[in-house]
Amino acid sequence: MLDMFLSVFDRMNLWAWWAISGVILIAELLTGTTYLLWPAAAAFLTGFVALEVLGVSWPVQLAVFAMLSLVLLWAGDRWVRPAMKAGAGSGLNDRSARMVGQHVVAVADFVSGRGRVKYGDTEWAAETADGSNPPAGATLHVEAVDGVILRLAG
Repeated sequence: MLDMFLSVFDRMNLWAWWAISGVILIAELLTGTTYLLWPAAAAFLTGFVALEVLGVSWPVQLAVFAMLSLVLLWAGDRWVRPAMKAGAGSGLNDRSARMVGQHVVAVADFVSGRGRVKYGDTEWAAETADGSNPPAGATLHVEAVDGVILRLAG
């Protein structure tokens, strides 16, 4: 029994490691945790170490796989996972959040610090922060969005 087990490991090559990587990737797709992504990447990279030309033995291949898995798990948990969580609040589908910091053009003269501006192909109600009255055609900067009213820098 042990001889059969060892003979399987003796035949580990690029394709075997890539097959293992594929199986782990399928498991990752089923779980969606990103934790299995790193051992799959480690198995893929270990396949290059297992090339026949290099003649690396299977215990060394397993050690490389284990070390790569640990390093990639640590790096992924430290840098990739926080970046993925930070992307959740990116404002991708929140048009008003994306408008902050953009430039708009006054459609008509402002009166008492209020007027209308054009952003893209839409006109918006707007107020200047300092109550100034910019003329029609003036380019203004969006500081904030309060419901349907744009707050503009003066």
